[in-house]
Amino acid sequence: MTETGELTFRRVHRASPELLFDCMTQPEHLRHFWGPKGTTTPIGNIVVDLRPGGAFETTMVSDADGAEYVMRATYVEVKRPERLVFTWAHHGDDSFASARGHETTVEVTLRAVGNKTELTLVQGPFIDLPNFNGHNEGWKGSFDKLAAFMDEGE
Repeated sequence: MTETGELTFRRVHRASPELLFDCMTQPEHLRHFWGPKGTTTPIGNIVVDLRPGGAFETTMVSDADGAEYVMRATYVEVKRPERLVFTWAHHGDDSFASARGHETTVEVTLRAVGNKTELTLVQGPFIDLPNFNGHNEGWKGSFDKLAAFMDEGE
């Protein structure tokens, strides 16, 4: 199948770019929101080596049945507090078996808008529509949980 292009998310959060950058890069924050709805990511399941070439790995756990979903990425660019770029590779140990061996690039940009921050995420290219749809739902769930986490901190 041909690649399906890119996925783009934009959200505005009531936080500074610095705080959102920390939320996206520190296990103590990631554990509160990383993963789609219906999953949790224990702090012990998060690896962050925040440098170009460094690892970013998580093991998300299904709240319903305890199934584990592994995400493995490698940082390409780290520019605090405005930009993160990492590659997301599928190794067949996640729910997207059709994408085994395929790699996408995730670009996160943080831009101050008054006392809020616009977070823009672009990921792609995707190998097929199920993979695109799965990531779309996953990011939506994560960003919904991030918004709730940010609101709790106020």
